[in-house]
Amino acid sequence: MSKSFIRFLGAAELAGSLGVIVGVLPQLAAIGLILLMVGAIQKKMFVWHTGFWGKQGYGWHYDLMLVLMCMVIASTGGGSYTLPRLFIGH
Repeated sequence: MSKSFIRFLGAAELAGSLGVIVGVLPQLAAIGLILLMVGAIQKKMFVWHTGFWGKQGYGWHYDLMLVLMCMVIASTGGGSYTLPRLFIGH
């Protein structure tokens, strides 16, 4: 992958993480993080041939856990402490 694409992925992961943490459009941020993690899992499984646990614990189990956590955020609306809910009061 090119350096510019790697930078884009890093910026997208940072933006998605901040969106989930701060509560700015947490559902969209979680969906973006799901796409990034699915890409990471695909790379680990089919390109690097890493197993679920991997050697010395460097498998794709952590990425799958992040996908599942983001699925919970995306399906539940992000909770009651998101910025739109704090300002609008829904």
